[in-house]
Amino acid sequence: MNKKRAQVTIFVIIAILIIAGIVGFFYVKNKTSLLTPTISKDVQPVYNFVQDCLKETGENALIRIGEQGGYFLIFDEPSIEGRIPYYLQGTQESIPSQQEIEQNLAGFVREELGFCILNFKDFKEDYKISHELKISEVEILENKVRFSLDYPLTITKGETTYQLKDFSVDILIRADKSIKISREVIAEQKLHPESICLSCLYDLGEKYRVHIDMLDYGNSTIFTIIDDNSKINNASYEWSFAIK
Repeated sequence: MNKKRAQVTIFVIIAILIIAGIVGFFYVKNKTSLLTPTISKDVQPVYNFVQDCLKETGENALIRIGEQGGYFLIFDEPSIEGRIPYYLQGTQESIPSQQEIEQNLAGFVREELGFCILNFKDFKEDYKISHELKISEVEILENKVRFSLDYPLTITKGETTYQLKDFSVDILIRADKSIKISREVIAEQKLHPESICLSCLYDLGEKYRVHIDMLDYGNSTIFTIIDDNSKINNASYEWSFAIK
């Protein structure tokens, strides 16, 4: 009798495991489908084109923002020739927050994406496309930057009309590390304003696996963080700022 009960128990356990496996499979499948939109093959070329433009514009945004220490356009911020911002002048610190940097990246995309899209001129023979960029958002995440668009498209091909809306790409650039390093450089500089701690810069470079270059510019010093682990078009990613 106990043997029969044991066999029944084993069969019950096996049945539960099978059911759990089936439920888990469909959960993962449904979750993945929510993350990856299903695109009709008729408009897949248009979708891919926007994705490619978003990636290209995002990379250009990262290059510009890196060259200008987190800014898209430098207006009232103290800077060297309107190009490289001062993060520290004497005891006055002026470093953009991560949120400000994300907004500057998003602003670049809003301003420049149209120069890649070009009103979808390459698709005019096969499609009729109306479009309006509503929202551009950027998140600086660990070891990557995510660019997202709320970009409703109405696409007509023949007698059929399609709708596309959401686009997103992740660019594997360690902007988060550049921001952390620049803040640590300024924190150290505030402790020792009369000199530059070269060993501290070396230690930071070892810690984050980057090079930190310095350039004297009059009574200012320009720092450039060079990240060989992040590349755009085979060029190492750079982040520049200055102290005075």
